[in-house]
Order: sequence, then C-alpha cells, then structure tokens
Amino acid sequence: MNRLIDFIGKIYVPLLFIVIEIVALNYYASSTSYTRAKMLTASNHVTDGFHRYLSDIGDYFRLRSENDLLLEELAAVRNELEALRMAVPDHTAGQFDYTDGGEYSYMVASVINNSVTRQKNYLIIDKGERDGVRINMALVTPDHRIVGYVLDCSENFSVAISVLNRDFRTGAKATDDGYFGSLYWDGVSPDYVTLSEIHKNAVIAAGDTIVTGYSSIFPPDVLVGTVEDMHLTQSNYYEAKVKLSTSMTRLGKLFVVNYADIQERILLEEGLFD
Repeated sequence: MNRLIDFIGKIYVPLLFIVIEIVALNYYASSTSYTRAKMLTASNHVTDGFHRYLSDIGDYFRLRSENDLLLEELAAVRNELEALRMAVPDHTAGQFDYTDGGEYSYMVASVINNSVTRQKNYLIIDKGERDGVRINMALVTPDHRIVGYVLDCSENFSVAISVLNRDFRTGAKATDDGYFGSLYWDGVSPDYVTLSEIHKNAVIAAGDTIVTGYSSIFPPDVLVGTVEDMHLTQSNYYEAKVKLSTSMTRLGKLFVVNYADIQERILLEEGLFD
C-alpha cells in the first residue's frame, strides 16, 4: 500500500496535467458547433493516418506473399518456354522433337544460410531430395545471374558451392566475341571473379559482358558480370578480371535449375578427360 502511495506521489503532477487537458479539450470541443466540427476533422485526420499506417504494414506483408507467387509463376513460364524451345522442329533432321519437358527446368528455393567471408563459401537452400533437388543442379537468381551449384542434399535441404569458393569452376564466354575460358574465384574480393585461358585471338575489352558457356551444369548465357580489366599471361592467354553481376551478400529467392541430361554428359566428359 505504501509503495502505491509513493508511486502516485511521484506521478501525480503529470497525471493531474493530463486529466486537466482532457477536461479542457472536452469542454472546448463541446462549446460550439464550430469547435465540434474542428475537433471531429482533427480526429479524422489522426484516425485516417493510423489506418493508412496499418494498411501499409498489411501491404508490406502481402507484397512478400505476392512476390513469392510471382517467382513461382516465373519459374513455370521458364519451364514452358524451355519445353516450347525443345518442341521446335529440327529442319536439318527432317523431324519434330516433342518432349514432356525442356532441357532445363526451374524450381523456386530460398536461401537460409550463406557465407561470403571464407575462402570456401557455401550456401544452404530450403529444398532437398524430397523436392527433387539433386547434386550438380545450378543455382541462379530470378533475373538469371550466376550463384553456384548444389553439392549435397538431405531430404529437406541442400548445400551449394558458391561462386565465391576457391573450388568453384565453370565455363564462361564473352557475348560479343564468343571465345570461352575457365571461370573461378581467386579468394580476394566477393565482388570479382576471374576468367582465364581466353585465346589470344579473342577480341575482348573492358565493359564486355561475360555469360556462362560450355558448362555441364549451368544453362547457356547465365549472366556472370562485366570485364573490368584484362592482361595477356606468359602462356599467351588472356586473363580477365570480371565484376560480378550478382550481389552475393543479398541473396534471397533463387531458382534451382535441373539440366535433364547432366548425368549422361558428366559421365561422357569424365571418360574423355580423365
């Protein structure tokens, strides 16, 4: 009881002020029809602002849900386009090649863990064997930029090797020239990768766009980045410093890309180059 009295004694001045203000506002609001209208207008402004704030919050959470739906639809569109591409008549062979699906198929996944500060960086996605994910499936952003590829799977999750990993390798080429090379990360900056073993006859310069090519994992023409600098090595091949187009520190939703013939191609290539 004494504590309650002490507490009231500490706050009675501001409490009394608030009570007097409420009484004064109530008296002012009810004094004339004009003041009642003014107070009603002011209260409506406050109420409308509060409702707009709540509506904006609701829109924000609905936007995330709608974004997920759009990504699912985008994946479905990519799958349909790939199937249509495979159904184009082969005029040279004189026959039609209709298949149940395309050479590449797409699935939406979310990144739940990602590292960029190590020499060997990995990321984890929320799709696994139960969802149809398998080793060596490519990971790309929804706008078709390079991320990495699946290294191992459990039932519900998958571990992928990031493009920012010293063990990462894939083929890539310059869009304007067509000469290809080997793409890798040198372990220095998360913003740059290196394209090496480019033939000395290649016409390549700073600002050129680099995309995937001659890869058994990635679809052709997945965006890698742009050439920032290049030089001729002692072995008479060009080596280019490539600015990554993917912001690897801000990954969220991704596409898992399945190459239908990957196992057959890998087995064939292993037999040729081992």
